[in-house]
Amino acid sequence: MLKSKKEQEGWEVFINKLKTALPVPSHTWVDALAPAVPIFENTEEIFLIKSNQQFGIDYLQKKHLKQIEDSFFEATNLKRPVRFCYDGTLKTKKKQPKQTEEQKQHEQTAIKMENLAQMHSFCGLNLKYTFENFVVGKNSEFAYKIAQMISEKPGQAKFNPLFISGSVGIGKTHLMQAIGHKILRNFPNLKVRYTKAEEFGNKLIETLNTCKNPADLNERMRKFRDMHRNVDVLLIDDIQWIDGKKRTEEEIFNTFDALYHAGKQIVFASDRPLSAFELIPDRLRSRFEWGIEANIKVPDLETRIEIVKNYARMSDFPVSNEVALLLAKEFDNNIRELEGAYNKASALASIDGVELDIENTKEYLKLSERKKKYNVKDILNTCSKYFNVELNDILSSARAKEVVNARKYAIYFARELAELSYPELAREFKKNHTTIMYQHDKLKSEIKTNRAMQIITDELCELLKK
Repeated sequence: MLKSKKEQEGWEVFINKLKTALPVPSHTWVDALAPAVPIFENTEEIFLIKSNQQFGIDYLQKKHLKQIEDSFFEATNLKRPVRFCYDGTLKTKKKQPKQTEEQKQHEQTAIKMENLAQMHSFCGLNLKYTFENFVVGKNSEFAYKIAQMISEKPGQAKFNPLFISGSVGIGKTHLMQAIGHKILRNFPNLKVRYTKAEEFGNKLIETLNTCKNPADLNERMRKFRDMHRNVDVLLIDDIQWIDGKKRTEEEIFNTFDALYHAGKQIVFASDRPLSAFELIPDRLRSRFEWGIEANIKVPDLETRIEIVKNYARMSDFPVSNEVALLLAKEFDNNIRELEGAYNKASALASIDGVELDIENTKEYLKLSERKKKYNVKDILNTCSKYFNVELNDILSSARAKEVVNARKYAIYFARELAELSYPELAREFKKNHTTIMYQHDKLKSEIKTNRAMQIITDELCELLKK
């Protein structure tokens, strides 16, 4: 406790310095701590502040502990760690210092921001993925508009469910989570939940396999279902994962029906279009088709340049137009890869204390060492000879087994070695780019576990290197 006039004066100086040191609106939490009981005497040589405002002390200790300790040192010339302690027995002072309208507004903003951050985290949302930092291009304009409409009026029948499709690392998760964030801002009382299909399925199987007692199983299944059905907005990412997993498909079907008929909003994201789902039951497929499918395509060069500039604004590490153009040209298939390239280059430049230019960007990313692109014609000819099929058949719609094999390996190598984008592959193989994407991703996944496919891939690689 404060024992002397000097200590009391030190406390008041500390409070005033702290208000000055903390940014707006955080400084308003200093008044919210009242009544605070400062204690100088402590065997651990700390300065302890007791308060009955749990939320306030958690906020200050988590966000601004360094400023608090610096302010205490300036006020008292004592180098001690500052710690907060909750004490529910303290009584709130009846007379609080009168706040100005600006202070009230700042305090309300701080509370709202903290509540939103906690709420969004609880819902499984990442604050990084909002509409404000989503770069809209021709590739995503339609999906973006639909997402905005849903955010304004969730549960509309014509947009329920929304099925967002597109290749890997192209912005589906960003747009899906942006919907969740904006709905929470527009309708704070609504319950939003984001999950990945694999997480949904794994939790389901874990619940079914670990409960031996029927009563316990029923209770745990009730909790599992409440988690996903007792919501107003359900966002399920990577829904393609459930294709062929019957028990998970059944649970998704029943969850869908429960939410849809209650007028709740459902959003799915998938790295393949609905037409490419092979094993999904017709009754579930039909429900996915009740709403609207919005496809996000590979962004064009202009959009990729804007994406790089957006990364630069967000990270406060600017890049020139020339560097943005270089990155956009070199990393043209995957937004996630483009972001990773910018992050790596900007981090290394920051460490070296230099600006990013063309030369050091190439050096940081080792662009000169990137493998030379292969010729698509050479890939087609090699696959044609290896599988003993006609080149024209590979580019046709023929369904003979050897032709299909030659075609899918040609697509795979044209993507991996020639580094063609999905739209470019679609033009080369005369197919829809989403179909191309599905065939490539499927083979890439199968190669990892299928020994026979690994052998074929290795043999074709050797032939292509010659």
